[in-house]
Amino acid sequence: MTTFDDGPERPIGLQAYSPDSPNYSAPLPKKSTGLESLDGLLGGGIFPRSLVILAGAPGTGKSILGFHMMAQAVLEGASALLVSTTLQPIAKLREQYAGLTFLGPTGVFDAFELLDLDPDVPSEALNRILNSIVQRVQEKNVGMAVIDSFRAISDIADSRRQIWRFLGTLSAQLVEHDFVAVLVGEYDLPKDLDLPEFAMADLVIYLETDRQVSADVRTLRIYKMRGGRFTEGRHAFEVGEDGIQFIGAYQIAAGPETEDQEPDAEGSLGNFPR
Repeated sequence: MTTFDDGPERPIGLQAYSPDSPNYSAPLPKKSTGLESLDGLLGGGIFPRSLVILAGAPGTGKSILGFHMMAQAVLEGASALLVSTTLQPIAKLREQYAGLTFLGPTGVFDAFELLDLDPDVPSEALNRILNSIVQRVQEKNVGMAVIDSFRAISDIADSRRQIWRFLGTLSAQLVEHDFVAVLVGEYDLPKDLDLPEFAMADLVIYLETDRQVSADVRTLRIYKMRGGRFTEGRHAFEVGEDGIQFIGAYQIAAGPETEDQEPDAEGSLGNFPR
């Protein structure tokens, strides 16, 4: 019977790798999200060449989190690509987010590569959409690409098979061109976990809002992370002029909350769109 131990004899084809081995490949350093607290929850950041999903209902802070990731990529010397499918003029997006201190005043927003796509096309045009994204990634040496909203793209597909193929090709491009792709979308978890994008994703971050009497509490939870450890549970945050700021671990208080009770953590999205 074959056994696995630390002795000199090993099963045929099984080889122990070490940093001195010619077949050893050192892991690539993780990429920062631009938020120290989130990097800590992720065990140091995002693995390179990852397919990331930022999921949640409208108004939970998904887009702002995506901007944090793009801004960090620019600060580290890479290009960041924003693929907009919301049909909103880029000038309007610039006006909406110009008040965020890490975007407008720093000039980072103007450094973004912008690609405005109209998702209202026949499903056979999915390949054309993907080709447009990949072409821009190649031309501009993009390190971080954010598609907001990916749901607008997936909704035009005639079948799940088309989404599988789209995401499979995109994942292959992540490796070939060494960039991270972030899909922002309006999803309800765990109900939507059976969709192809969640099976393909390397990292899933879910943003929620608890409507309470005294305050709305916004939280973030890591649903999935391939290849590494992460901190479980819900983590409260607020959004202001500096973007997302984490408050701490969030636990729902036992029993109904009254107006005299304080929530475990409070957050406010202020006047910023999501």
